[in-house]
Amino acid sequence: ADKKLAAEKKAAADKKAAAQRKPTPPIRQLPTKTNKTVSEKRKEGRQEFIKVSVYVDTGKILGIVSLGVVASVLLITALAFFVS
Repeated sequence: ADKKLAAEKKAAADKKAAAQRKPTPPIRQLPTKTNKTVSEKRKEGRQEFIKVSVYVDTGKILGIVSLGVVASVLLITALAFFVS
């Protein structure tokens, strides 16, 4: 029982001493370095002024080309018919 009482007194004294001490300022964490991926390194290393993206609608292009082919076949057929 004496040991328990002594331990409680010691704990109370420690709490009182901790309350009287000046609080220490919180430790600032230094920013951690993150490992950059290869693509991020390449992206930072580029010396581009502007980037232009062009999207092609292949369906429309294929339709225009096929119309041109059909028209040229018709013209050549008509030319061969009139010449002979």
